[in-house]
Amino acid sequence: MSEPLESAPLVNAPLSGRRILLTRSKPDDAIARALRLAGARVDALALTVSTPLESARLDAARARLADGAYAWVVFSSWRAARAVVSCLPRARSLGTRIAAVGEATARWISDHAGVSVDLTGAGSAAALLQCFPAPDSGARPVLIPRSALAPDTLPGGLRALGWSVEAVDAYTTTPAAAEDIDADIAGNFRAGRYDAAVLTASSQARALPPLLGLPPPTTRVVTIGAPTAATARGQGIVVAAQASSPTPQAIVRALTDALARPAQADAPEERDS
Repeated sequence: MSEPLESAPLVNAPLSGRRILLTRSKPDDAIARALRLAGARVDALALTVSTPLESARLDAARARLADGAYAWVVFSSWRAARAVVSCLPRARSLGTRIAAVGEATARWISDHAGVSVDLTGAGSAAALLQCFPAPDSGARPVLIPRSALAPDTLPGGLRALGWSVEAVDAYTTTPAAAEDIDADIAGNFRAGRYDAAVLTASSQARALPPLLGLPPPTTRVVTIGAPTAATARGQGIVVAAQASSPTPQAIVRALTDALARPAQADAPEERDS
């Protein structure tokens, strides 16, 4: 989706005159807004589709959550929280604590469940694990509603801390259909008309090559998080920069830094990583 005319680049902004492809599309996207405020011309294109999953196991986890059976419920995304959002107020009243990997998920929970989050990480599973408490003797288990494609970083890390963990698939992510890809955006990408592309999830990194092809050498790729960067590299995508945190401001800084370097500087950096 191309940006509206009223979101014209700002003349003196750090990304003024730059054309950026954001590989997701959502209403009032904070990343897209930050890029436009930084002067960029942004095209948003959803490379993936997320689908809620239903199962007897998820139903049973919802019932146990509503009964206060868990010490904690831990979320790595708003889509995971959506799967059990109706249970959160009652679970909270029964002593279940809530943790979120990042601020965006914490805000979504507050807005949609009307309850606050007890523990918020710095945007990654690894960061949340660094501040997660160890269990008391006889503690109730931890529930993790999650993507069917999620790695075991979070449940594995919590088990290493001594928690009993129940990880339940709540949604899955698949590549968008080829016929749903905007032909103009795809053509501009393949022709090298984007200065940069932003990948915010590993699923986007996997979907990019089959849907659009590998980025041309003149298109810098910036990722959010080490897992997305690693997945991108595994797909043959050269990563010019990884945002220091999963915030719109950090993404703007990463893009600004990456675009300030000569294109040939990116390849040696990748080989050393």
